[in-house]
Amino acid sequence: MLKIKFLNLKIINKIIFLIIIIFGVFYLAGVNDLTVKGFKQGELREKNKQLSKENENMELTIMSLGSFSNINSRIKDLKMVATNNIDYIEVNATIVARK
Repeated sequence: MLKIKFLNLKIINKIIFLIIIIFGVFYLAGVNDLTVKGFKQGELREKNKQLSKENENMELTIMSLGSFSNINSRIKDLKMVATNNIDYIEVNATIVARK
């Protein structure tokens, strides 16, 4: 029976078992992290859809408030009158100021 000092199978088996356990723990931590990130990504996608829909509704509201019929009704409510003749100031000179 040969005894080899450096090659003790019980110690080698224990080291391999510990390495397997350590890698298993790291694997489970990585899978858990990916799962959490996946759920968070799903939540953010839903929030993005909700905000996009809200943005679209706001744009429709802005367009309806800026429509010609809405502006005309608000002008009547504010008792404004329309102007017919508008006089503009015409400047014939190309140079306005000099140093």
